[in-house]
Amino acid sequence: MTQERVALFSHEVVGPPAPNKQRPRIRLSRNGPYLVAVDDLSNSKGERLEGRHGVALCRCGASNSKPFCDSSHIRTGFSDERCPDHTPDRVVDYPGAAMVVSQPGPSDAIAPSIRIARNGPYEVQGFDLDTENWSEGASRERFTLCRCGGSKNKPFCDGTHRSIKFQDDSN
Repeated sequence: MTQERVALFSHEVVGPPAPNKQRPRIRLSRNGPYLVAVDDLSNSKGERLEGRHGVALCRCGASNSKPFCDSSHIRTGFSDERCPDHTPDRVVDYPGAAMVVSQPGPSDAIAPSIRIARNGPYEVQGFDLDTENWSEGASRERFTLCRCGGSKNKPFCDGTHRSIKFQDDSN
């Protein structure tokens, strides 16, 4: 059976689309950005951002072109290691949270999307995430990913953006 293959950062599509298309995936580059192709990427102002052909989303918090990676993670020595004293990632808790982390019912259709919270995390739904760091009971359908670089619970948001006063006025 031939599967559809979409290469990140190119327009190449190989093979016929499968009737039961696989869910899109967010890849974590080691000590670097989130790599994703997404049709529905928008900032906190409701502006749509181009991500359909693949983007590298900053997760170190230091990029000068947020939300996109500009390789600042190299300069800053960003580490994606999860701290041993991390907090559970079951609840989204920050001002203006647009979503509550919960397991949807079997009939709930989740349209893949990424929303950028103002001075906060990426709000993700409908994506598979390449990580083993799921806490027991955490939703794999809706979750928040750190973009300030300070979470002890990487790649998930733990609210550290508030205490370090993470700013991203553009998004």
